[in-house]
Amino acid sequence: MASRRSDRRARAASPEWAEAGDVRRALTQRSGEALREGDDAASRVLESALRERERVERATHGFHAYPAGLHPDAAAALLTLGEGPVLDPFCGGGTVLVEALLAGRPGLGCDVNPVATIVARARTARTTEEERVALRSLCRKAAETARLAGVANFNGNGRDFTMVKGTIPDIAPEWYDPWTAVELDAIRAAIGNHAAARAVFSSILVKVSHRESETANRKVDEPRPPTTTATLFHKRAREYARQLEELEKLTAAFDAEVRVRVHREDARELREREEFGMVVTSPPYPGVYDYAQLQQLRLAWLGIDAEDTRFSEMGSRRQFRADRAEALAAWKLDTHRWVRAAARALRPGGRLVVVIADGVVAGKPVETLGPLGEAARSEGLTRVARATVERWDEGVDRMRPEHAVMYEKGGG
Repeated sequence: MASRRSDRRARAASPEWAEAGDVRRALTQRSGEALREGDDAASRVLESALRERERVERATHGFHAYPAGLHPDAAAALLTLGEGPVLDPFCGGGTVLVEALLAGRPGLGCDVNPVATIVARARTARTTEEERVALRSLCRKAAETARLAGVANFNGNGRDFTMVKGTIPDIAPEWYDPWTAVELDAIRAAIGNHAAARAVFSSILVKVSHRESETANRKVDEPRPPTTTATLFHKRAREYARQLEELEKLTAAFDAEVRVRVHREDARELREREEFGMVVTSPPYPGVYDYAQLQQLRLAWLGIDAEDTRFSEMGSRRQFRADRAEALAAWKLDTHRWVRAAARALRPGGRLVVVIADGVVAGKPVETLGPLGEAARSEGLTRVARATVERWDEGVDRMRPEHAVMYEKGGG
């Protein structure tokens, strides 16, 4: 018996074991505890990042929902593990980029999803008071126009969608009341191509629909009285302008040239030639959301053709349901591709920090730490520290290990 315990301790201390999937069995018996390896100080930071759950609304973090984003405090903590410009090749809604700005560090965010780039740009926009006043004024006028249109439709047509006029997307009758669609159409026409106003418009599209949530494509019968949409749009615009003002105040001590850029770009094929001090990111895990489907309402209302996004998503549930073995092989290959691109973007001595969970597809776990480690080693990255915390995931109704890992590029 003693020899077996010794063997288990030896395996638990081995990096190879930690990346082989047995970590799940080690943590199952002690939910909420963490396994940490490598540099003690760094592994503690990684663990703390995994445990962050409290709601944060500083600067622009509270603006516009986006699925599966890093926690703002987690992003802030992870950024302390390195220096210099920051790259997030899976930027999503831009949480890492906002925290880079708040730390006075330039950055670049990339994502294949066009909605992600809209959100990330909106959250990281550097603005003047004149620009914020113009945004509030434009949105106020658009909301008033929408109120009048919504009331007129409700009084004239009730729930008869066939009487609705205007450039309503084909998907609208399935998810919106007629007057809501009319109000949205009026807002869209009034704001035109104003980027900030379009981001505000995007932020309310799921809220005023009959969709259950940002991550659930199920229909719920919840009343949306006339003018609700216009009122929410105006309120959200005022909140966003206030958040942008707070972002400017929190970054006032830094050089005005400290900005972040956001590109619609595939992390597996980064064209950027700049060198970064850090890559901080949370890539898709196997069986993650079908982001293009989750964003179908926004894509329709914003007039964005994102058919190519469906085929460039990594690890989507759609792919795993179609052919699990083929999807897993593709995800592993994609992991090698994006890690190679990230490693090339790092300067010597730069650090790659990754937060990723194990996947669960059709009730079966899919381990992620091993493929990530293999990809990193193949690109000459050395693992400095890692932490793993297992927590309950209501979405899959089971415990799921989450990992935070830091690698370093040689030559520093």
